[in-house]
Amino acid sequence: MTTRTRPLSLMSLAVMAMAITACGTTPQVADTPVPVGAGAGDKLVTLRVGPGVSSAGLTSTLPGAQVLVLDHATSRAVVAVPAATARTLSSSSLKTQGLGQLDAGVLAVEDDAVMKVLNAEDPEAEALGLTTWAGGLTTWAGGLTTWAGGALTWAGGASFLNSADLASASAYWNALGISDGQRRIPELGAGVRVAVLDTGIDLNHPLLRDRVDTVNDWDFVASDATPQEENPTGAMKYGHGTAVAGVILQIAPQATLQSYRVLNPMGAGRISVVTSAVNKAVANGAQIINMSLGATSNSVALNTAIAAALAKGVLVVNSSGNAGTQGIVYPGAALGTTQLPLNSGLISVGSVDLTLKKSAFSQYAKNMTMTAPGELVLTTFPDSRLVKASGTSFAAPAVTGALALAMSAGVTSSVVASAVQTSAKPNLDTIYNPELGAGTLNVSALAAKFR
Repeated sequence: MTTRTRPLSLMSLAVMAMAITACGTTPQVADTPVPVGAGAGDKLVTLRVGPGVSSAGLTSTLPGAQVLVLDHATSRAVVAVPAATARTLSSSSLKTQGLGQLDAGVLAVEDDAVMKVLNAEDPEAEALGLTTWAGGLTTWAGGLTTWAGGALTWAGGASFLNSADLASASAYWNALGISDGQRRIPELGAGVRVAVLDTGIDLNHPLLRDRVDTVNDWDFVASDATPQEENPTGAMKYGHGTAVAGVILQIAPQATLQSYRVLNPMGAGRISVVTSAVNKAVANGAQIINMSLGATSNSVALNTAIAAALAKGVLVVNSSGNAGTQGIVYPGAALGTTQLPLNSGLISVGSVDLTLKKSAFSQYAKNMTMTAPGELVLTTFPDSRLVKASGTSFAAPAVTGALALAMSAGVTSSVVASAVQTSAKPNLDTIYNPELGAGTLNVSALAAKFR
């Protein structure tokens, strides 16, 4: 999502472009240990399958197939196949190829599109006049190396944040009621596993390294087990995932993060990869999935993976997009459909400022779930630095963090998903209110429902 910075201290760095291009039964994954998405030119095929269908059966009957999702609870599978294979598929052909299921059928065949949300760094969006990343970082100044004690401990004092940055951070914490929420739920997210699907995370950042699960993670971009942020020449989205992670941990500092690197440093990733990552996160025990990314077109394949996650009680949080226009990005835009009902556990989040009015960049829609502050949010940045980030990408993880905090009180995901909306503050935007969902995140009120 679109992000930008402002100077945090006397140290001012060069402009950094960092907008997001690209907002029951344990699922089975591909026969290889870690699916990495489709190959070049592959099609994504969503199938309706019966209880006897196996991953091995699918790959043996579909030449060149890779199974991205196989979920018997929802009777759905997603398979990446070469285009030539996709052209010959039909419900009747599947039955004759040895699947042997009366209800086998092809539900959708689609291109493996790139998840992308336009922002001012994209030539296609220049005419939209969207906000840009404006630069400005601060080097780690010492002080605390953990958020474990909550927001007030994280503040740390003058050696950690200068007075202006402390005032900015405190205004954000106060607006959300973070300190009161953490006082009510001192577990601070402990025991809750949160998957971050993004550009990776700086695994060595002193505010993050003790909270990232380095076993249950994966780099789908580099195809290895180290989803570290990378900064090659020309990277436009370097640090995005690290910034998202920092927002989550400010609110739920004892939660455990699982990092799945699905976007390259330019912020782009294919739907097959994101679909695989959702499936893998669920298989690895994630209870909440944060997706600060999106697409302008619908994907039955990705929706299928999300629906399978929701059926197992996993919550999925998605940013609404940064075009400033009516209509949110997918997968959130599919809220209200048969596959993803409004109260399914998929939560689409837009951005407001601290006066509870819609951020100029935030997209909006009648099926958007809620909002959270997403302007100049102080958070983590690679190389032991901090940044102020703006965009719905940073509103969404605030909701994710609040969900994790509440779930650490022993509350089920379905109860928390409802409570985070009923506890929200009414937005004060008279123009856009009908399309800003339930209101703005209120961590204190959410916590008060359970403690």
